[in-house]
Amino acid sequence: MHKIAVLAVGPGSPEYLPPAVVGKVKECDLLVGGKRNLALFDLQGREKIEIKGKLDPVLAEIKREMVNRKIGILVSGDTGIYSILPRLVREFGRAALDVYPGISAVQYMFARLGLCWQDARYLSLHGRKLDGLAAEVEGEGIVALFTDKKHSPAVVCRTLAEAGLKDKKVYIGEDLSYPTEKISEGRAEDFTAHSGSDLNLVVICSE
Repeated sequence: MHKIAVLAVGPGSPEYLPPAVVGKVKECDLLVGGKRNLALFDLQGREKIEIKGKLDPVLAEIKREMVNRKIGILVSGDTGIYSILPRLVREFGRAALDVYPGISAVQYMFARLGLCWQDARYLSLHGRKLDGLAAEVEGEGIVALFTDKKHSPAVVCRTLAEAGLKDKKVYIGEDLSYPTEKISEGRAEDFTAHSGSDLNLVVICSE
């Protein structure tokens, strides 16, 4: 039985695809991933499964196919930060996985800002609530925040402003690595009505 390749594709642009991942994709005859990740590769002649919603039916299909197929699962950014890797480990066990890292949105964003990220804290609002956000960012240090459609940068900044943190320094990175990339800088109060791409990362710091 072949190991399942868990392949991190980076922030989104083909320019940031790890060469090792590109090579491994060519070896797979079944690719699994979201629409944006699958679109990074020429998959003519190979079967693919698009992840559109719940993972359960996709994982069931992988279990049926993994005995005889070389399967690759495409993961946005890096496998080690807010990815489906923990779920895959629970389902298949570490020994069944061959994991390839990539460039996360955090790494990319901090590089564009010229900031180090080893001491930053990382939070995700995907499917979560804003409760406690102000307490997480009110002190010193840097917080990188993954948002979603419900908890947009504007909602985040309004929450901070209402909690008395309107002067917090905020960077909003949209469409990172894509031609439409935009990075905005200001205070939380400057972005309470912000509108932009759903594909973004927010960095919050004191200065």
